[in-house]
Formats: sequence, C-alpha cells, structure tokens
Amino acid sequence: MVALAAVALPLACTDDDDAASTSVTSPSTTTTEPARNEDDFLTIGQLLPASGEGASIGQGMSEAVARAVEEINAAGGVLGRPVQLVTADEGSDASSATEGIDALLEMGVDAVVGPASSTVALATLGDLLSAGVLTCSPTATSLALDTFPSSQLFFRTAPSDSLQAEAIAKLAQQTGVFTVAVAFLDDRYGHPFADATIDALEERALDVVLPVPFSSTDESLLDQATQLADSEAELVVVIADGEHGLDMLEAMGEVVGRFPDVEQAEIIVNDSIRRPPSAQLVQALPATIRERIRGVSPMATPQFEAEPPGPFATNAYDCVNLIALSALQAGTDNPAQMATRMTEVAARGQPCRDFATCSELLAAARNIDYDGPSNTLQLGADGDPERARFDLFGFNDDGVDVSLTPSLLIP
Repeated sequence: MVALAAVALPLACTDDDDAASTSVTSPSTTTTEPARNEDDFLTIGQLLPASGEGASIGQGMSEAVARAVEEINAAGGVLGRPVQLVTADEGSDASSATEGIDALLEMGVDAVVGPASSTVALATLGDLLSAGVLTCSPTATSLALDTFPSSQLFFRTAPSDSLQAEAIAKLAQQTGVFTVAVAFLDDRYGHPFADATIDALEERALDVVLPVPFSSTDESLLDQATQLADSEAELVVVIADGEHGLDMLEAMGEVVGRFPDVEQAEIIVNDSIRRPPSAQLVQALPATIRERIRGVSPMATPQFEAEPPGPFATNAYDCVNLIALSALQAGTDNPAQMATRMTEVAARGQPCRDFATCSELLAAARNIDYDGPSNTLQLGADGDPERARFDLFGFNDDGVDVSLTPSLLIP
C-alpha cells in the first residue's frame, strides 16, 4: 500500500480550510482515472523517491517542494485558495511508482512533480499523461523523453541529455584535441546519448574516429578498451551509467598497465559516471586514468539564499512555482490550460525568481519570465530548458568527485 499524505500549508482562513487540511490514508491502487474537478483548487502531487537508492536526493527535493508550497500559500495561494500538496513514494522502480501514481490520481491531482528517475518516467509517464495530468520532472534527463507521446503535458526543469551532449562537445573542443573516440553503453539510454554527442562533436569540427559500443552483459571490456587505445584518439568520451561506465574505465586502466609507453588520451565522462558504485573503485584506477577524467553534469548544487535542502532541490522548487504561476496565468486549475502557459511564464517578460514577486507582476497584467533561484531557467516550446549550466567534475586521489571551474553554460 502506498503512503499518501495531503498537506495544505497555512493561509489566511477561507471556507475551504477544513478540506485543505484533511489527512488522508492510502487509497486503493486500482484507480486509473483521476477524481478531479475543475474547482479552482490547485492540487499538486509529489512523486519523488522516499525509499530506495534515490531517497537521499529525494528527501532534499521533497523539502524544496514543501518549501515552495508554503511560500505560495503565504503569498495568497492560487486563485484565492491554498495549494494542496499530496505526496506519494516513487520508490526505486516502475512498480512502486505505478502504485504512487494510482494513489495520486485517486486524490484528483491537477499536476505532479516527478518522477525523478528517467527509467521510471519512461515506464510510467503514460499513466499520468493519459489521465490528463500536467507533469513536471526535476531530474529525468533521458533523450528518450524528448519526444514522449502527449508531451504537451510534460515538462522538465533539468536539461535533456541533448544539452549535456552539447556540453561534452564544448568541453572536448576546449581541450584543443582534434580526434575523439566515443565508447558507450549500447542500450536505450546510452545509444541515443552517444549519437547526440557524436553529432555535437562533429558540429564543432572534431573528428570522431571510432564509436565503440559495449553491453551490460559483456564479461570483459578489454577488447573495446584495446580498440580505443589502437584508435590513437586524443580524447575518449565514455557514456554509460555509473556501474558500467566504471567497468569501461577499469578496462582502459588495464590496457594502460599492459602498454605503459602508449600515450594516454584525455577522458570525458557523462553525469551518471559521477556516481560510481564506490569511491574505492575509482581510487583503484591507475593515476594516469583517474587524473585525466573530466566530466559534465547538470548543475545540481542548490541555489537558495537560505540553507539549501540538497542537490536538484532547485529543480523541484521550480516545478512547483511554474505549475502555480501557470494556473494563475490561465485562471484555472485545468491541467491542459495550465500546460499552455508553462512555457509562457518562463520564457519572456519581466524577470522574477519567486512566486510572490511573479504573482504581483501577473496581478499588474505584466508578462513574466520566471528564472528561479538559479536565475537561468528558460523553457522552450518543447517544455524543456533551452539553456543550462553544467558543473565540471573530476576525481581526487581518494576517488571522490570534486567540482572544477569554470562551469559551462549551454548554449
């Protein structure tokens, strides 16, 4: 059974206070249609991981969501009423997320913040969109979501991996190399990511001498690592998840150990490799490998002026504010009409960074450009950020990731 809670944070008394503050228990998870009415009472569902591997990041994002709702209600709420927040656990897989989605739909949510995981989003997003719920993910970056069906209801405040591919290419160009090899996990995540990266590299006039796919079922990656060494590429890009990306780096290290006189290429990795299975495994890499690793990842450090709640919290905070401001601009809690305003409130007009300031501008009949605490948010017509700042990182002698300077702003 899914743990579910409804919370409406304090606002001046209205006739709806009793309903807004009612706690609820877990409903049946068999519901497929939302019990939602267009009642000008904005109900936001939170579907973020409270358990499983993502719980540590999920906690910070959940705190940011609650903070945003509290600030919105303190500023007068939406359409004259407090915003109601309903939470469910995304968990660690599609099964647990589906239970959470069913629970949120039964509560009649108008919009959902989540899912966090790209894998979970690809498996479950159809349930939310077919139910007509506006959905905003703060962290799901997979390229496969760029053209997800019914995407007019789906938005992201974290950049698609298509922008990360551009960041990788920009960093590669800045190294001054001319030849690049791209090793990638040949799955639904890695293959399109690699294709986009190769396109971005070639657009910057870099010569991609060799694409090297590898599989999660390969017992050894020595053959692929040897291909990379034989290519004599000046730089190798590795695209994979943390576990399999580290497998490739270990294989490259083994090849270096066999042929110590071979000049070692520079290495660029994607964001998932920033989170390997353990720092000890990174520490065990040959120094000639570890010291050459540079990576790019969406800027996940908090941008709040007050004490930050954690990585990607800003993205979750932005989702809530965009939803609330879109409801204000549309004059309704109807998800389809709210969705038509999501890009509008974050793309043009008077810059503003919080709900209170933005809502005052809307009340004065001004167009707004919600930039959020990071001061960089700008949604495109496809519902994804058109620009993003990427953190550069490497690994120290203890195998721990460290941020490097400067960061990259794309485009």
